[in-house]
Amino acid sequence: MTARHQQVADDLRRLIASGALTIGERLPPETQLAARYRVSTPTLREALELLRTEGLVEKFQGRGNFVRRPVERLVYPRGAVNGLHIYVSSGVITATVDLAARLGTPLDTLITEYVCVSHRDDTPQSIAHAYVPNGTPYVTDAATESPWGDDLVLAAGDTAPAAYSTDLVTARFPTAAEAQSLRISTRMPVLAVERTFTTDDGQVVAYAHLVLPGDRTEAAFVTPIGTTTETTEKKAEAR
Repeated sequence: MTARHQQVADDLRRLIASGALTIGERLPPETQLAARYRVSTPTLREALELLRTEGLVEKFQGRGNFVRRPVERLVYPRGAVNGLHIYVSSGVITATVDLAARLGTPLDTLITEYVCVSHRDDTPQSIAHAYVPNGTPYVTDAATESPWGDDLVLAAGDTAPAAYSTDLVTARFPTAAEAQSLRISTRMPVLAVERTFTTDDGQVVAYAHLVLPGDRTEAAFVTPIGTTTETTEKKAEAR
């Protein structure tokens, strides 16, 4: 049986989709909505929280809940979109136990860290931390066209260039620090992406950790079907 707060969310979602509740419209006070749906105030708030995580409703302190204007989602790993501004900072740190293990370097190796924060208007869209063993000079005026810092990673380092990246994507709630940086609730799900950049011979040359708010980001991957290394080699031989 569907939980009561989900039923309330379903009905409000239907009203928004049909236009009965218009963009920018203020929803009735929570006590009134709770009475209308014959649920407790905590149950009603659970329903509204669900709609907020979907980007349909926005709450302003002291003003109430409003139907949110749809925002253009940032698509991972496609890259930048119109109206996106990316701010980059960089510095040299020493490898922690975790970073040393991920990069395959000795503990306390010098690592260049790039922090890329993307904004649309005044709203943070994503945070990316990229780590490269410090084989090149420290870049203080780093710039990137990608919210993930791909071009910074691929241009850095004095080792062989990365041939591919392995992405591990996890849905979770943000840490308090992540929520503060992204200006989201700690109950707003995020996509946490761990990227490992590797050469053809298996050498790890960089590692990145991305945090993407679930209400303004989606992931889209293109996977070839029916093509294997063996079939590709046979096609090449037949030419």
